[in-house]
Amino acid sequence: MLRKTIAFATAALLGAALLSTGTAQAGTTADSKRVVVYYQTQYVNGTYVSPKALTDNNTGVTNVLVGAIHLDQDTVHLNDDPPDAAKFTQMWADLHAMQAAGVKVSAFVGGAAQGSFQRLDTDFATYYPRLKNLVTTYGLDGLDLDVEESMSQAGINRLIDQLTADFGTGFIITLAPVATALTGGGNLSGFNYETLERDRGANIDWYNAQFYCGWGSMANTTGYDNIINRGLFTPSKVVAGVVTNSANCSGYVALSTLKNTLGALVAKYPSFGGVDGWEYFNSDPGGTSAPWQWAREMTSAMSGSSGPVNLALNKPATGSTACATSEGPAKAVNGSVSGGNSDKFCSLASSKWLQVDLGSARALGSVEISHASAGGEPTSYNTKAFTLQTSTDGSTWTTRATVTNNTAGVTTHSLAGAVARYVRLTVTTPTQGTDPAARIYELKVFA
Repeated sequence: MLRKTIAFATAALLGAALLSTGTAQAGTTADSKRVVVYYQTQYVNGTYVSPKALTDNNTGVTNVLVGAIHLDQDTVHLNDDPPDAAKFTQMWADLHAMQAAGVKVSAFVGGAAQGSFQRLDTDFATYYPRLKNLVTTYGLDGLDLDVEESMSQAGINRLIDQLTADFGTGFIITLAPVATALTGGGNLSGFNYETLERDRGANIDWYNAQFYCGWGSMANTTGYDNIINRGLFTPSKVVAGVVTNSANCSGYVALSTLKNTLGALVAKYPSFGGVDGWEYFNSDPGGTSAPWQWAREMTSAMSGSSGPVNLALNKPATGSTACATSEGPAKAVNGSVSGGNSDKFCSLASSKWLQVDLGSARALGSVEISHASAGGEPTSYNTKAFTLQTSTDGSTWTTRATVTNNTAGVTTHSLAGAVARYVRLTVTTPTQGTDPAARIYELKVFA
């Protein structure tokens, strides 16, 4: 992807905690399309952005690509720091936990910053051992070669050959060309991708094709069809790359349109390779509060379903006295967080609560709560302390979760083992400061 240094602090974390190569086997099966997430912005305004929410919320993510790795003249950098810098310790630990859950973790090399592939091309003996050491030190499952500078055909062949020889055929090797490079058109890499596929395709797992920044679009299937129709690249090897937020690059496609396109591609190409997103930290529809929601939306789009069923959607809801008639309990179960300040349940009562009647007793799995910042309000308004309870009759309640120091815009809470008709949220500390209003944009209940 055009790996620009985003104006947020992309100082990352690195550390001593080593990633194993993953005991669980993830990847793509015949009925599972890849959901690939690029993860470059590890900090926003000094706050760490963990990728682990992708697995904590069961989004269906298959691959995380962490970077950007630069082979600089004197040392290796992950963005602006060495990979073993102390600030990356938590990141490596989180990625390790994701590997244990079955997600494959690769590093992406190169991008918009020039030099890494030119050095590998002209001084392989010096720079390749540094790249190899990165893979072994952090237990990476693969490398994504994002060549956006001139590199020779012989140079890319040699790199792929050596990675295969050193790490075996199970090591994931991907490349990230602009989409037009796969149709014989515009290309940022120097070498020819069609020649590369003919010569080394057996050792390349797939291509993360960039359908954005002026190099294509996923507003419809045309650009992807143009690649497949040339008869060289199979659908299983072409992953459709998109921007996850309009601020990340030009070519952003609205979520509803993108999901329609993905559904059409799955129908047209049963072995469709999947989708990748540039990049994680601000992915819509959750934005910086819940960027993991993008991956869940992609999984549902490619599975032909609308995702997990929200049992609370449009069900009868009651609660404490609302701040205004337009901010009653029903707004918290209407399925929307994007309708502005009035698209929420708000209460200033001394005892603040929200209750939903599911209609009948159900076996429950989890509750997802969208707090103030999920609806676009300041994070200082996110609910700080609350409890979740369930009941079969609306009279006798069992406490399922007690939260005392939340700051997040979206929270998920397990209800495993609960059978109930009613779910009640009681707010004890409504905000991070002294503001007295409870603000709940959505309360979702899943089986």
